[in-house]
Amino acid sequence: MLLVAAIAGACTGSSVSTPSNSSSASPNQTASPLTSQWPTLSPWSAETPWPTDTPWPTLTPASTETPWPTITPGPTDTPSPTEVPEPTTAPTLPFKPKSDKIEVAMGKAGPLAPAADGGDKAAAEINDFGFDLLRRLDPAGNLCVSPTSIALALAMTRAGAEGQTATEMDKVLRSFGSDGQASEIVALLAALKADNYTEEGEDENGNDVQVQKARLDLANATFTQQRLPVEQAFLDALSSRFSSGMYLVDYQKDAEAARKVINDWVYDHTQGRIPQILSPGDVDPSTLIALVNAMYLQAHWAKEFDPASTKSLPFTRSDGSRVSVPTMASEDDWGYASGKGWRAVDLPYAGYTMSMTIIVPDDMASFVAGLNAASLATIWKSEKKYDVTLTLPRFKADSHFDLASHLAAMGMPTAFDPNTADFSGITGDRSIYIGKVIHQANIDVDETGTTAAAATVVVGKGMIGEPDPIPSVTFHVNQPFLFLIHDKATGAVLFAGRIDDPSATS
Repeated sequence: MLLVAAIAGACTGSSVSTPSNSSSASPNQTASPLTSQWPTLSPWSAETPWPTDTPWPTLTPASTETPWPTITPGPTDTPSPTEVPEPTTAPTLPFKPKSDKIEVAMGKAGPLAPAADGGDKAAAEINDFGFDLLRRLDPAGNLCVSPTSIALALAMTRAGAEGQTATEMDKVLRSFGSDGQASEIVALLAALKADNYTEEGEDENGNDVQVQKARLDLANATFTQQRLPVEQAFLDALSSRFSSGMYLVDYQKDAEAARKVINDWVYDHTQGRIPQILSPGDVDPSTLIALVNAMYLQAHWAKEFDPASTKSLPFTRSDGSRVSVPTMASEDDWGYASGKGWRAVDLPYAGYTMSMTIIVPDDMASFVAGLNAASLATIWKSEKKYDVTLTLPRFKADSHFDLASHLAAMGMPTAFDPNTADFSGITGDRSIYIGKVIHQANIDVDETGTTAAAATVVVGKGMIGEPDPIPSVTFHVNQPFLFLIHDKATGAVLFAGRIDDPSATS
């Protein structure tokens, strides 16, 4: 589930303000030193934890940024090439937008030490938050969201919250993003970085190469109004917890140009799968800050389906009607579990650090109503290896939301109230409130594997022995089902959704 939030509004006070665009860095330089009025802001430099040897890339369509093709249905899928670039696990700075040069401000604090539990607590908090949100979204039709993306964008926003605003956000996020959980964020991001997997292979000339079979990219960034007073503690929280910097844009002078900068960044970090997270009008001259997360996943199944076995089979929709859809088929050893009113199978991706859990409940609404991090963990723990004869439709989904009203209803209304919101941890005053939380996520699943992307924008406005024989089971996914792509180490749900009709795309 992705969360994109924007905060806009007028800013007052005599705090330190971001430099104007008149001293913006060139594409081949690090950001120029900040003016003397900005003693608290530290520019991009080799002393920060960010890499300085990353060149300023020229943004090009996703197909040219990476040789990985987008997974598409059908037995004629283009095979993945043998070489791919290194994945991006944090925003690659400096970033050169298509529309203009841009200046970067960085906190002085280096990364925190990760929590000893490897991010397990953070994952459980994200999952509880994600399932609570899932219950509030449209109960009909296909759905795709990224709980992890939404939670990370909100957690960056929470770093500047105070008072009742912070208390309510902690309740909704189950304390994820709170000051006391800072090391958990670092541990979670480190665990997700480890989900990238390559294996040895050969290119067309017989040369040994590393073939990337599972790729998970995550990036966090903020886009802030130039000359906006920014607290040093907030900058340090962004750098130490999220490895994130602050891009300086000018919403007041040209909100449309700022929107394009953010869209370019998201496009770049989702390999073109989300080309326009922000629509015209989502940011305007009252916008002061946008806190953004982006995710991109492309992973081959550990055991790929044979396209020759795919055939059209009936699928029963939630209203009882039937549709014929291309359905994959395979028999293999997979983790399988069942309980009162549900059955589940776990399909690992190459490298076995991520997997997709498919759950088919007898009653979708009732099952989702009782789903939480603990019940999901129970399902995973109950899985046992079976010889599963599986049929599964190829499917895709694309969802786009403004989550503001849902999040307010979940228990954090103060953050959206221009009169009572307190994000003084960002600017030193209470001029900022959350205007929108925009999220988009999409997914394509076929015989080869999965390609998915998500983005969230919080728009801030002012104001060893022989094993025993395993049992056999047949599992036909021929009615509405849930899908959950999760990190195996922590259990963090990266993408979640419901498929009511595999023949539809949204």
